[in-house]
Formats: sequence, C-alpha cells, structure tokens
Amino acid sequence: MDLLERYLAAIARELPKAQADDVIAELRDTLLSKIEERESALGRKLDRKELTALLKDFGHPLMVAGRYRKTQHLIGPEIFPFWFATLRIVLGVEAVIWLVGLIVTFASANTPVGPVMNTATSSLLTMAVFTFGVVTLLFAVFERTGVAASLQRNWSPARLAPRRTHCRGRFQVASEAVADVVVLLWWTGLIHFRDIMPIPAMLQVQLAPVWSELYWPILGYWLFELGVNGLELFNPSAARTNTVLSLIKGVAGCAILVYLLQAGHWVQVDAPSLRPEVVAKIRTGFDQGMRLGLLGTVLVLALKVFVDLWRLVRLAGVAPQDAAA
Repeated sequence: MDLLERYLAAIARELPKAQADDVIAELRDTLLSKIEERESALGRKLDRKELTALLKDFGHPLMVAGRYRKTQHLIGPEIFPFWFATLRIVLGVEAVIWLVGLIVTFASANTPVGPVMNTATSSLLTMAVFTFGVVTLLFAVFERTGVAASLQRNWSPARLAPRRTHCRGRFQVASEAVADVVVLLWWTGLIHFRDIMPIPAMLQVQLAPVWSELYWPILGYWLFELGVNGLELFNPSAARTNTVLSLIKGVAGCAILVYLLQAGHWVQVDAPSLRPEVVAKIRTGFDQGMRLGLLGTVLVLALKVFVDLWRLVRLAGVAPQDAAA
C-alpha cells in the first residue's frame, strides 16, 4: 500500500490544512473500497502495476485535490463575456496605436525595414502578452470579490436601448471610452507615445504651440466625450439625452478643429543629425498629414452632427416610454 499512501500524501499537500485530514480520510475509504472490489473480482491481491492503473484512473493528485476547492476556474462563465469583450477592446486599441507608430516611422525617414519590423513585432507581442495577463488577473480578482455577481444582479431591462431608436453596440461605445482614456492619459502627460511607438531616435517630434493654447478646451472635450460614452454604455435607454449630448460633443469638436486648422502648422520636428533640407521635408510631410487628418475629422464630426439632428427629429415622434431621457 505504499503507492496508495504516497498518492494520498500528494493530494494532501494540495489541500488547505483545515480540511486535509477529513478529505484524505474520505479518499482513503473510497480507494480502499475500490481496491477491495477489484481484488474480489480477481480473487487475489492487486500487484503494483494493477494498483498503479487504478490510481491513475482515479485521477492526478492535482485534479483530485481541485475537486475540493471552492473555486474551480480562473475566469468563470458568468464573467467570461465581460473579460473577452474588454480584452478585444484593449488589444484593438493597442494594435491601432502600434500601427500608427509604424506608419509614422516609415513615412518620416529612410528607416531600414527589417530591423524596425523585428523590433516592432517583438514589442507588439510583448505588449499583447502583458495585456492578456493584466486583464485576466483583474477579472479573476473581480470574480473573487463579487463584482461578477454584482453585474448579474444590478442590470435592468428598463435600462436597455429603446426598440425603435438607433443605438450603438456596447462594444463600439466601450472601445471609444477606452480610446478616450488613452488620449486623456497622453494629453495630461501620464503616458508618452514615444515609449510605445517606434519613432526613430534621431527625430524629436513635439506639438506646435497652437496645441498648448487649446490645452484646457481639448482636455474638457475629451472628459466630456468620456462622460457621454459612459452614459450611453451604462444607460442606453436615455436615447434623447444621449443624442443631445452627442450633438453637443460634435459641435464642440468641430469648433476646436476649425480653430486648429487656422494655425497652418501643427507639429515641430527637429533632427540635428540630418541635413536641414531633409528636416524641412519631414516637417512638411508631418504638417500635410496633420492637415488631412484634421480636415477628415471635421468632415466626420460634421456628418455626425447632421445624423444626430436627424435622430432627434425621429425621436420627436417616439413615445416617451420608448425614448426615455
């Protein structure tokens, strides 16, 4: 019975001390009964090989001990959808930031493709693995502390989006909210894109003074947008309120961008190791790209304003209970 005792001792090492003795006593009785049944069927004692096979059929010590643990999973089925949605959002935002940095690198200087791609790919994989671990750890803590159960208890059908009104998907709204947080962290100086974007060390890229003039309006805009997205995420039933706030956000964004467009110069680029004509060309490329980006954003926001106005007109004909604000 040496194998049996070794097996039970291995299980005991994986159990809390408070319950180890009782569990091992129960398992010993169960296994001895199985051994007796097998020996009765064979009409003889089990040899070492047969006892080994019986214990293997009963299960690995880690698996057997796991049956007596209160928690059997890291991320349970109740919180898995929230974990998966959050992971997709965060990884998607990181991938976009990484791609933008890569495009800027190749567009701004004659950079060798091979070394940059090797470094960028390695950084992307490292970032993805780190993100996976952090998000998983956070949701494991949420599940252990009861946050998952709270999400299940506190939702209400009355807070769902009205049937006859347009509503963005929660994944889209949450993605924008995460992007808002990233922009706010960058705008307030808590993170720096150079730390995660493969911009060549030879380039010194800074925003032009016009951005400093608009520091507080832009900060207010992003805080307001984060609040609008948060309200739509957690209370999609407030269709009229969400649409009005979205309209205000679009008008404010257009006003800020129109003011920025009048500056004509948005990025300061310096590279002491490069020839002046090369630096001038790089600066022109950055400003041209910024101009196109600002114009495109103005057009998108203007279109969004008209869409919000059209939705408000439609909501005017919706019953109050179907478009509660």
